Amino acid sequence: MNDRLSRLLEYIKAIENNQSNLETYKRYESDILSVNHEELFILFDAYLKEGHKPKEILVYLDKLVHVFSQALDQKRTNLLEDSFLDHLTQENRELELRLNNIKQILIENKGLFPIDQVQLFEELDAFTIHYTKIQNILFPYLEKKADHFSGVSIMWSLHDLTRSRLKETIESIKENRPISETSKVLGDYFFKAFGLIQKEEMILFQVCSSICSVEELEEMRHQSFEYGFAWIKTPIQKEHQSKTLGSAFFSTDTGELSFEQLSLFLDALPIDCTYVDEHNKVRYFNRPKDRIFPRSASVIGRDVRNCHPAESVDVVNQIIEAFRKNEQSEANFWIEMKGKFLYIRYFALRNKDGVYKGVLELSQEVSEIRNLQGQRRLLQWDKKVSD
Repeated sequence: MNDRLSRLLEYIKAIENNQSNLETYKRYESDILSVNHEELFILFDAYLKEGHKPKEILVYLDKLVHVFSQALDQKRTNLLEDSFLDHLTQENRELELRLNNIKQILIENKGLFPIDQVQLFEELDAFTIHYTKIQNILFPYLEKKADHFSGVSIMWSLHDLTRSRLKETIESIKENRPISETSKVLGDYFFKAFGLIQKEEMILFQVCSSICSVEELEEMRHQSFEYGFAWIKTPIQKEHQSKTLGSAFFSTDTGELSFEQLSLFLDALPIDCTYVDEHNKVRYFNRPKDRIFPRSASVIGRDVRNCHPAESVDVVNQIIEAFRKNEQSEANFWIEMKGKFLYIRYFALRNKDGVYKGVLELSQEVSEIRNLQGQRRLLQWDKKVSD
C-alpha cells in the first residue's frame, strides 16, 4: 500500500473513532479527492485484514461513501448498453419507482401505512434476484481479478441487512405495531435500499466496468439468465458458445460412462451437489431440474468461504477444519425456508490413503419425503412428462 492509501486508511480510522471533523478532512483532502473506485476496495481489504468484520464497517459506511462521493462521481463513466451491468441498473430504476410509490402512500396517510396495501412491500422481495446475481456472478469475477476485492463481503452483508429490514417492516405493518416502531424500521429499510442503489452504481458497477473485459461482461450477461430479472423485460438472449463435453470416458471398477452420460446422470439427481477441493476452491456443481441454491459458472475456482455471507463464514471454516484434521467426516443441517424443508449435508472426501481431498455439499428439498405414509408397491405415475 502506497503512502497516499496509508493516509486514507488513517482517515477511515478517524471516522470509525468519531474523530473526523472539518480540520481532519482538510488534512487529508487532496488524498480523498484523488481516490478511485478500485482503491476504495484496497482500503476496505486492508481494514478487513486487520481483523475487522464487515458488519463493523457498516456502522460508518455511509459516512465514508459521502466523503468519497465527489471523487468517485467525477470518475464515473457510462456503462455498456444492454450489458449485465446495464440490466442491473435498470432493475435499480424499477426498485426506485416502487419505493417512491410507497413513499407517496405514506405522505398521503401522514406516515401511517395501510395494512391492506402491505403486499406492496411483500412484492419488493422479488428484488432478491438482483442481489443474488451480484453475489453469485459479479463478486466472483472481481475476486478472481485481485485479492483486495475481498471487500465485496461488506456489500453482501449490506444486502442481507437490507432484506432483513424489509422483513421486519412487513411484520411490523401486519402486526399493527405502534406507528413509532413501524416508522423507525420502515425508515431504516428505505435508507438502506436507496443507499445500496447508490453504492452499487457509484462504486461496484464502475469498478467492474473498468477492470472486466467486454468478453467477461458478456459471460456475466449470459449467466444472469439462470436467475431471471427483477421487474424488467427479459433481455434478448444471445447465442453462447458452451463448453463441449470431452470424448474420453469416466471409467472405474463399477462401470464406464461417457462424459455426456456422466453429466446427464449428475444433473438428473434431485439434489444440489457441489464439490470443493482440498484448497477450498469450488470445482464443480451439477444442474438439477429444481435447483435450491443459486449457482453460476463464475463460482468455479472461487474460494468457498466467499460463497457465503460473512456472518456464516465461521461455520464454514469449522466444518472444513474438522474435516481436514480428520476429526469429523459429516455435518448435517435441516432448515425451513419459504415453505420448503431443506436437508443440507457436508461430507469429507478422502482418498484411499486417508488424505483429505475436499468437501461434497448435498442439498435436498425433502418435504415430500417427510410426508410419505403407507406404501406404494404398484406403478403409479404422479404426472405426465408434458406437465
